[in-house]
Amino acid sequence: MAHKIIGVDFGGAALRLARFEAGFRKAVLLSVESRAAGPVSGSPTEQFGARLAELQRALADEKTVAEEVAIALPGELLTFRTLDLPFNDPKRIESVLGYELEAQVMTPIEELIVDHVVVGQRGAQTRVLVAAAPRATIESIVKAVSEVQLPVRFIGAAPLAYAAVVGDRGTAAGLVVDIGHDKTDLCVVRAGRPEMARSLPRGGRHFTEAIAASFQLEQPAAEQAKVEAGFIGNENLIAQTPGQKRMDACLREAARPLIRELKQTLASYRASYGSQPEQIWLCGGASQLPGLREHIGEETGVTVEPLPWQEHEGWAEIDANERQRAAVAVGIGIAAATPSPQVSFRKGEFSFRSDYSFLRGKAIYLAGALLAVLACAAINAYASLRGLRKEQEQLSFKLKKETIELFGSERLDARAVSEEVRGGPKGQSAPPIPTVTAFDVLDEISRHVPPRDKVKLDVLELDIKPKKVYIKATAESAQQVDDLTDALKKIECFEDIRPGKLSTVSAAGATGSDGKETRAELKQFTLDVATTCP
Repeated sequence: MAHKIIGVDFGGAALRLARFEAGFRKAVLLSVESRAAGPVSGSPTEQFGARLAELQRALADEKTVAEEVAIALPGELLTFRTLDLPFNDPKRIESVLGYELEAQVMTPIEELIVDHVVVGQRGAQTRVLVAAAPRATIESIVKAVSEVQLPVRFIGAAPLAYAAVVGDRGTAAGLVVDIGHDKTDLCVVRAGRPEMARSLPRGGRHFTEAIAASFQLEQPAAEQAKVEAGFIGNENLIAQTPGQKRMDACLREAARPLIRELKQTLASYRASYGSQPEQIWLCGGASQLPGLREHIGEETGVTVEPLPWQEHEGWAEIDANERQRAAVAVGIGIAAATPSPQVSFRKGEFSFRSDYSFLRGKAIYLAGALLAVLACAAINAYASLRGLRKEQEQLSFKLKKETIELFGSERLDARAVSEEVRGGPKGQSAPPIPTVTAFDVLDEISRHVPPRDKVKLDVLELDIKPKKVYIKATAESAQQVDDLTDALKKIECFEDIRPGKLSTVSAAGATGSDGKETRAELKQFTLDVATTCP
């Protein structure tokens, strides 16, 4: 049954929502929208709390019914580390993350919520990307969303959301660079999985501040100048006027810290993986600055392109510029709706406790489905019972017919008939149905008769009766008769074997060279065998 999911990205200057309709292992993007966000102050946790209040108001204003909300924690609240473990058992990986991470972070591990995604496996070894969030932050978020009754069932990491958007693009690695208002998120993606992630405290706001300082402008005027006249020169975009040259120099200097961090990220990836990402994928509002893409490519020596999206059938058409801004919201929505390489900080004591309120909207559909299931079960039970009754009638008819033939009267108690047939009528020692047939006795005799090279036996008469077997035959000698008798004594139900009179008889033999037939003398004998075979 499809349900509504909203993926949320709390940007520095805008709140972005990606609406999905999710079914079984499939999600359809319905729309993407952005709402301007007001300035907030305080610690990153306090700022995030203010953004949650904005989200609650946005959903209330639109009267949007969301059965599930997935939010992405910004990278500045998170810590990322890559760990190599000498095993691949998921339970063991989960159990040792805290111990392995404790030596690499300054914060006590009991003050963090830790989750991971598997980067890759080689034999028994596993490389995992670990994300850690402050426990106090998760606790405050869970408390806040509970107070406003916001169904936030999934809390992921914004820098890891791009893997779900890019999808599997082969074995080549790509570095996603999302330049937002206050920060820049970096994530290396290979084959649809994140391999490295970090967040930089540099964004579009710093370009605006550089313009304001260089041109002595107020913040709003500097922002407008960045949008209308801001650029970084390259061979295709050359500064002509003194103002343009000043703008070029100003923004180049402002981009220097970002370029430096990008180079360090590429070097760190090479040290860990032995290769460099083959391309850089740009997204985010500030990535639209003219000339920035070419400038990053010149400085890093890596091809730079806009962030690609994995194509999905049935998705709504989204404007190219909006795609660059909404990647996190879309990625976190996909992660909540389908299996995706993403962490979740709603775990353990912070797991989502459903109040089942979302089921009320589905009550009619659920009741209809339940009634349909019960109706099908009732129809199936009735059909099975009717079939059993017909089969019972047929068996009863056969029982009546057979008991009349066997006992002379109709019997309906199948158990009593079975016991009487097996035990025989009262006063009779042998049951009417033998447990061993004449064919079984004949088979036993044939199995125990000595082979032809030892006893040349010619059976003249064989009579198998209850408790008695009579054999009349000929053999070449009296010794062969004794051998046969000894062999038959080995049959389990043969109790007493009494040989009869032994006589000599002549029989036709082989034809000689003169054409005359020779006569052979044979020993004719009889055996009376008392048996226990019924």
